[in-house]
Amino acid sequence: MGTERKSLTLTPSTDELGNLLSQLNYADPEGALLSAVAAICLYQKAGQLPIIDNQPLPEACQPDDQLSCNTSAAQHLWLILSEERNKLLAEWLAAAAATGKRAPEHCLPELLDLGRTSRQLRTLILSVLSQRGRWLAAQNPDWDYVVGEDIEETWVTGSLGARQLLLQHLRHQDPNAARERLVEVWEQEKSDERLAFLETFQTGLSMDDEPFLEAALDDRRQEVRRQAVQLLSQLPESRLCQRMADRVRLSLILKQKRHRLHIDFTPEAANDQSMSRDGIDLKQPPRLLGAKAWQILQIVAATPLQFWSEIQAEPAAEWIQAAKRSEWDRTLVDGWAVAALRQQNPDWAEALLPLHDTFHGYLVAPDKLIRGLIGVLPPERREAFFLKPLQSNSKPFDSKHPAFSLLCHCCYLWSPALTRAAIKSIQRYLTNIENPYDWVLRSALTTFAYFMNPSVAPELSASFSARIPESIQRSYFWAEAIDEFLALLNFRHEMLQELSELGTTELLNI
Repeated sequence: MGTERKSLTLTPSTDELGNLLSQLNYADPEGALLSAVAAICLYQKAGQLPIIDNQPLPEACQPDDQLSCNTSAAQHLWLILSEERNKLLAEWLAAAAATGKRAPEHCLPELLDLGRTSRQLRTLILSVLSQRGRWLAAQNPDWDYVVGEDIEETWVTGSLGARQLLLQHLRHQDPNAARERLVEVWEQEKSDERLAFLETFQTGLSMDDEPFLEAALDDRRQEVRRQAVQLLSQLPESRLCQRMADRVRLSLILKQKRHRLHIDFTPEAANDQSMSRDGIDLKQPPRLLGAKAWQILQIVAATPLQFWSEIQAEPAAEWIQAAKRSEWDRTLVDGWAVAALRQQNPDWAEALLPLHDTFHGYLVAPDKLIRGLIGVLPPERREAFFLKPLQSNSKPFDSKHPAFSLLCHCCYLWSPALTRAAIKSIQRYLTNIENPYDWVLRSALTTFAYFMNPSVAPELSASFSARIPESIQRSYFWAEAIDEFLALLNFRHEMLQELSELGTTELLNI
């Protein structure tokens, strides 16, 4: 109503609050009202009693006998968790686990929270939690994915996340025993649980799993059937892959023209029931792809690559050339690329990688497919594959260089030799620069620093800038990128050094 229309009247009181209110300046009604409200509010807050929690305190964690990482390594982890270097978390966790170190106590809540939202990190996080981390996880239902020390109890009463992580761990140890454990409860599990458990078969997958996965093709839920198809497609000897080979055999037409192999297809009439069971989608094909091409692509992607050399003794490169002479060139190249990834075939992977810019991603996203095919190559073969264009091609190493795009997808640890070759090519480009504003290359420097071998960091810090013209170093466009590149590589080197008494190179090879 306002103090001008009604005077301020307070209820008399003889306690401490009343004494305080009696000292207010009532000649200023507005000020007195506001001061009284503030005093009463503070009085009420101060008089509130804390809530009494009658819950018994949890039993204290037993002393942890696993060695913790040192202070510097803990500081590196803290910087990573603060998102300053968050892309290095997996590398830190793997290095700590390889040397038997546990994460520091003050980082455990952040790690457990990350594991809740990042399933791909859970196994690595679990390896550095130790006894104290498991104890802490048991206090918070949000962290129930952490596997308890009692395996049987976790398998029977644990959350889906914990049971899935446990099954994955067991498949690392003994895939057959893990599968038999799942078989015992398979029919009683809900569809979401069956799907989650089936995803763990990616670990230790072998033909021993084939009968179980073949039976899963008849599961009630479509996602479970699709997952079974994905797994069986990685086993060239599986019945599913052999059925796909039979389909190719019935529709493939091979001809020799002028001593060159030519390919054609007459796809078989669709059998909805048998094809659908084998995961072939007969519905609307992807945009810009015909129905027949879509059918052929799915079949070729699940056909054993050995099949092609059996029907015609030609290397992968010749089959690819034959595909280019066919109307099915895009379909076959995409199908073979997916098959090479699924079957982990290095010969086909190496033959297909030069065509990476033609991948369409109908079955697997192009970036994921390229990274996967590079990963199929054994380390020594992968190094030779990249060294050849770096050392033999005289073109400047900019974003248009033949090796540039593939190197951007090489998300695996580079060898010291490959690292030095790439550095030399970058320095040569910066020395004889024609396009001073290659934004793509500038951005890629940081990407390269995540995968270059950090053992070269000390020598690189001393020599990299010395071989670059001062005009480039003074350029803000390149100076900032070069500083970040060197800082990231040095951070990785120091991080790995602190996690082990071994040298960086030895630790990376563990």
